Amino acid sequence: MLKHKFCGINSFYMKDFKRAALLVEGATDIFHAKTASALIRYRTRDIAYLIDSTHSKENPNIFSKEINVPVIKSITEVAKQADALIICLVLPDGKSPKKWLDEITGALKNGVDVINPHHINFGRMKEIADVLGGVSSDSNDAVTKFNKTKAVIENIRAVPTDLELLSMKVLNTKAKRILTVGSDCNIGKMLTTLELNAAAQKKGINSSFVATGQVGILIKGSGIAIDRVISDFLSGAVERLIMEEQDKDVLFIEGQGSIFSPLYSAVTLGLIHGSAPDKMILCHVPTRKKLRYTDIDIPDMGKMIRMHEEIASIVNKCKVVGVALNCHDLSNEDAKIVIKNVEAKTGLPATDPVKFGVEKLLNACI
Repeated sequence: MLKHKFCGINSFYMKDFKRAALLVEGATDIFHAKTASALIRYRTRDIAYLIDSTHSKENPNIFSKEINVPVIKSITEVAKQADALIICLVLPDGKSPKKWLDEITGALKNGVDVINPHHINFGRMKEIADVLGGVSSDSNDAVTKFNKTKAVIENIRAVPTDLELLSMKVLNTKAKRILTVGSDCNIGKMLTTLELNAAAQKKGINSSFVATGQVGILIKGSGIAIDRVISDFLSGAVERLIMEEQDKDVLFIEGQGSIFSPLYSAVTLGLIHGSAPDKMILCHVPTRKKLRYTDIDIPDMGKMIRMHEEIASIVNKCKVVGVALNCHDLSNEDAKIVIKNVEAKTGLPATDPVKFGVEKLLNACI
């Protein structure tokens, strides 16, 4: 059984899986299944299987080259070995594919808990609940239980019910607060934050990663998915996460969305104000020219830096001190040219965290 809780004023604590099966059915690229990509990078030892019935020798799963684990067609093949099924794909067009429902049902019937990072509560869907004897009366937003199985669905986007408005106590914490912000969504803010925290800890710095999204929670095991929080309490939810770890010397706070994206700007603004950062790292994909899912141009680097600083400084005087560039689609040599150009244009240290590490950014943060 999953052991989860909302501890008083604390954030959500998730099951600590050790032999997870990742549902990556038909994944076409890392953006389609960014949850799997992150788990493979940061929880490699805890991933035991990839589920993709579309794979073959001619059409291998895109993640099979990154991790030496079996690619299987269904969770039912390994139900006695897996300790969790994790849904790792973007919901297509707001609809739940039959394959997803079959895998969730198959896992639960065979006693395997499901970790659900989506907004939708799959356990309340008739196609699943009816097969399992209906939803148990002792279910809640965080965990959906059923009458005919001990396995449960853990909804990691569930949020505490006792959140409060921003109190500004965040300004009085010991911890220096470093926030990643971005030109768009899905560009590497979480990865940059994790890499900065890992590099800091390697230097002996008393630091921590603050998870503000579902994938960050999957990696850390706790946090609050702030995009699920009622907007009035979003900044307060971020402040709560920081107050929980205020004894640290440095907190690296996972960014979300972008102030420029009309889809996600509300979440980003609340995160900036709630964290009251002391410094920010701007994340950007150099080859991306339009905001995702829109025809809106991404602003130039100077404007992005200026606007972030102005917005953040409403609560706490703050500067962008470095630029993290996601050059996944560029060669190392081309990436170096882009990095050099960004540094010349902004006067700030820049790097690709995956290709070249985060040492320059860390030095700017601390």
